[in-house]
Amino acid sequence: MVWIVIAGVLIAAVGPIFWLLPSKASRRLAELRTAARQTGLVVEIATVPKLDATPEERVSAGGVARDAKVDCAVYRLPLTRRLAHAPRWMLLKSASEHRDLDGWTTLVPPVAVPSERAAYWRQIETIVNALPGGCIAVEAQAQVVGWYGRERIKDASVEETVDAIRDGLQALAAFHERVDHEARAGGTKA
Repeated sequence: MVWIVIAGVLIAAVGPIFWLLPSKASRRLAELRTAARQTGLVVEIATVPKLDATPEERVSAGGVARDAKVDCAVYRLPLTRRLAHAPRWMLLKSASEHRDLDGWTTLVPPVAVPSERAAYWRQIETIVNALPGGCIAVEAQAQVVGWYGRERIKDASVEETVDAIRDGLQALAAFHERVDHEARAGGTKA
């Protein structure tokens, strides 16, 4: 009988410690974020507008408007220099059609898009559609390019996922550097 009481006390004392340990999924996300930081990406938590929100997510039962948002991680690649003449935009994954890019939309009109819009958006589409891991938004700003997503890395290794995100962001940065250089030189071709 004494042994049963001692075992029960030990289980009650040690049990909460095991409950506090991170899950396998939490450890994998921590590995992903650490690997991303080691490759030069800045990792943050952010929200983006939920474009396909249900009516209940947009308005409460009492008639109060809600701001439907999606929590996600942001992996940003700082650019080596400010690209003042490069286009600036944020594309959000959407079922609706963007006039230049299928499956993506913008809430704010893009700034400084080259006059040859179709060629520019074809190149962006190639880069954006290759991004992995549950990408739900992509941004291009004067000093940074970013990947927004749910960090889905089911079958790929952490390193493969980070490399794919980094490579996609570097391709976007290189393309925007070229567009910025052409715009500064007086040309507007993408």
